[in-house]
Amino acid sequence: MTQADDGRDIGRMLDAAVPELAAPPDRLAAVGRRVRRRQRRAGLAAAACVVLVLVGGAVAFATGHAQPERPERFVPAGPPAGDCPARPPVLPYGDGALPDSAPGDLAPAGAVRAVYCRYDPVPELNMIRPAPPRRLVLTRDVAGLVTVLNALPRPYNSDACFNSGGGGGYLTLEYATGPAATIELSGACWYVRRGDITRYDGVDAWEAFDARFAAQELAASRPAAVRAVSCADRLTTGPADDLYSPDPAYDVWLHTPQIGWHMLPVPLAVVTACRFVHGPGGWERSRQVVNRAVAKETTTAVEAAAKQLAGDREFAGCPTPPRTIDVLMLRDAVGETREVRLTRDTCPRITFDFKPAPAAGALNSIVDKLLGPPD
Repeated sequence: MTQADDGRDIGRMLDAAVPELAAPPDRLAAVGRRVRRRQRRAGLAAAACVVLVLVGGAVAFATGHAQPERPERFVPAGPPAGDCPARPPVLPYGDGALPDSAPGDLAPAGAVRAVYCRYDPVPELNMIRPAPPRRLVLTRDVAGLVTVLNALPRPYNSDACFNSGGGGGYLTLEYATGPAATIELSGACWYVRRGDITRYDGVDAWEAFDARFAAQELAASRPAAVRAVSCADRLTTGPADDLYSPDPAYDVWLHTPQIGWHMLPVPLAVVTACRFVHGPGGWERSRQVVNRAVAKETTTAVEAAAKQLAGDREFAGCPTPPRTIDVLMLRDAVGETREVRLTRDTCPRITFDFKPAPAAGALNSIVDKLLGPPD
């Protein structure tokens, strides 16, 4: 028997018979893997939290429970003056002053656009002053407007106009080709003219434009996008003891001819209700609430109360100033703004602009629903 070569054969047999042992673990690599797993888990958890916060915020915003709607400061928001003249036209008035008419159509046919520079009177005590002009552009049924203008009657045999004030304005008809035609409208004597062509019953011309323009603007309106406006921070007595300062907000440019008189020309979009309590410096605002759900019932209550307008002072003749004044800032579907003030004690009444009406239970109920009953 021969001996193996220095045991090398035995080593080879052992190598073949015994499987190779696993390599010892790399402890640093294992620690790194564990750290990376923890970081991934932490990152996923943080991302999930962010998603939950964003989704929760979106849901809260959509359902209206995130936070109350914040009103913006009142600034007149209507159409600007554009290239309108600073003042309304000055037309003759008084007995014997109204002109006869030259022949021809008041409004040439074929107009494609009507631009109205309106100068509405602004309610201010017993006076009527022209407001800053509004440039209103009509593209809806301009042909129908032209038909109404040309159907206005020629001058009457008698002259019954003795008025010199009022609004009035310029109505410019524009054409695809050819020059524009500008018609002057009188707000005092209700007649209109283009050069020497004169027509009467001018109120029909105003109403024809107003109806078409209001329909055009309402069709394009987005009531949900109309922002609420805030009340003043404080009310004080005005230049006379029976007036409040600042003046009520007034930013109206639409008119809708309807049977009977209406305070609000188009539907309301949002209501801001505020309560003012009398103190050493006047009436301080103690609460302010914005609400869209009461717009329809507020419209009904305002119209009913406004039909009782009785005078031109806010709390004239009251022995003492009221303790509580509630204010409604009304904003309609196209962004117009009007302010209504309610004195709740001493001399209860409702004030529209500068004209008061008797207190009305329906409107008081809406205010109390929003603000709670006065103390």
